[in-house]
Amino acid sequence: MSLYTLLTPAIVAAYHAVTGLSLMLVPVLGGLGPAAAIVMFTAAVRLCLHPLNRAQMTAQLAAQKQRAALAPAVAKLQRKYKNDPLRVQRETVELYRANGVKLVPGIGLGLVQIPVFIVVYRLFVAPTIGGHRNALLGDRLFGVGLGSHLRDAFSGAGSSVVLGHVAVFAVLIAALAVLATWSSRRMRNSATTDAAPKFMTLMPYFSVLGAVVLPLASSLYVATTTLWTLVERRRLVAPAQS
Repeated sequence: MSLYTLLTPAIVAAYHAVTGLSLMLVPVLGGLGPAAAIVMFTAAVRLCLHPLNRAQMTAQLAAQKQRAALAPAVAKLQRKYKNDPLRVQRETVELYRANGVKLVPGIGLGLVQIPVFIVVYRLFVAPTIGGHRNALLGDRLFGVGLGSHLRDAFSGAGSSVVLGHVAVFAVLIAALAVLATWSSRRMRNSATTDAAPKFMTLMPYFSVLGAVVLPLASSLYVATTTLWTLVERRRLVAPAQS
């Protein structure tokens, strides 16, 4: 039995929640209703996960402080075994373990959230939900189908349609690029970045690539959850550092 099969009941329930929210918003927001429903549903899910994220961040910040306190001891190990990088790594790990420093703090809390993100993501990419057509992908935003891709703009439609289609994706891609830059800068400025591979600071830009190849609905989801993550981390980290 696949993971998607196990999660199907949750996916169907989430689908009905989003479509119901969309029906409520359309009389108020008109054509913006379905897109607004995606944004609001994603934000609601992230709000429900906030306690887990707060606990995860607390664990990470505590481990960060512990590592900072042990920095002189780590530097001493680096000098002592400067010609043996593997020995330095092994001794550093042992030092952390002896002092109760978790190597991957909060990983359990993060793993618990993975099925939730799979459920939400499937809503905005799967053509069928529970054996029925995914009506969410048939709705439109400024005339562009939520199930359409950027490449669909060049499928032979008129020039005005192409320009409108590209414009919607261009705005979304630009927004994701701004969010990716913000996220990358925060990673570079964090206290733990020096210990991480430099390519990690480029990973936020994969969301921009995603907007190029994924349906419009899923790109709205990615933009919403990325913005939520950045704001949430900023609000959680600021009090701890003050």
